[in-house]
Amino acid sequence: MKTLKATVPDLVAEVSAALTGEGRNTLVPQLATAAIEHCTYDQDANAGYIYIVRPSTSALPNLVAPVAETISFYEKHGINIDVDHDGNIFGIEWLDRPDIIKTLKENNAL
Repeated sequence: MKTLKATVPDLVAEVSAALTGEGRNTLVPQLATAAIEHCTYDQDANAGYIYIVRPSTSALPNLVAPVAETISFYEKHGINIDVDHDGNIFGIEWLDRPDIIKTLKENNAL
């Protein structure tokens, strides 16, 4: 299973800095160990999503709406971070980011 940090290290650094800048430092360590479950990309929307493997200890594993909060960095970075009900990063959405698409493809994650 590919880790987020090994697959898209520049994105991890960018997201870490953005989260730290917003005072969301508690989420940053998750980025270093997060494993990619799978990635999607919609060419028409020029948007994609990196799903993160959720910890097996999740108290709410089968929710219809597993995302509790979206932290938006769209204006500056073209990314949004989704956080689940347990406070874990659920996934990263990107919009109009050819650099992310290129790196994911180069690393066979997309």
